[in-house]
Amino acid sequence: MQTTVRTTIRIRKDILDQSKLIAFKKGTSVQEIINSTLALGLGKVSDLDSNKEAMNKIDRFRVSLSNKKNDWQDLLNASKLDLK
Repeated sequence: MQTTVRTTIRIRKDILDQSKLIAFKKGTSVQEIINSTLALGLGKVSDLDSNKEAMNKIDRFRVSLSNKKNDWQDLLNASKLDLK
């Protein structure tokens, strides 16, 4: 069993009404519906955060390449050799 914490939060009435309807249709508790919805939302926030970090790494890499002189043709040929 998972640890639970008793808390008081304010939820918009329309969202609470929707949660009650979903809970009734699924035959479960409103608490379970709200917990699962919060968990899904936190997963999306975490995904967005990891995507943001990945984009920052790509941007830093691009900036580091812009300050160097690179022979792109040699790099392309080396990549083609690696693929063979």
